[in-house]
Amino acid sequence: MKLVVIFLNRVEYLEDLLTAFLEIGISGATVLNSVGMGQVISKNIPIFAGLADAFPGSSPSNRTILAVVQERQVERMARMVEEVCGSLDEPGSGLMVSLDLDQVLGFRPGAE
Repeated sequence: MKLVVIFLNRVEYLEDLLTAFLEIGISGATVLNSVGMGQVISKNIPIFAGLADAFPGSSPSNRTILAVVQERQVERMARMVEEVCGSLDEPGSGLMVSLDLDQVLGFRPGAE
């Protein structure tokens, strides 16, 4: 089992991305509102306000998507992310990681 975490800076792609996940059999994910470090530092800590340019691509709000999936689905998810959102190599677009899970309770195979 894997935990896929997607930090989506281009929130306008969220609905299309979730729809694409449904099309490849991923039917369970958690979407969180999130804010990147650059926004927090430049907006909430006055002494660092001048450093806003040090965080290229920083956006006022992001979405963090969490999904527990079978290992075989990770590559398909990565292809969908880049198909819908464009290359994540572009500055400010986002980041996707997958992590091994040692134990998962409550996950029903086939219900991803």
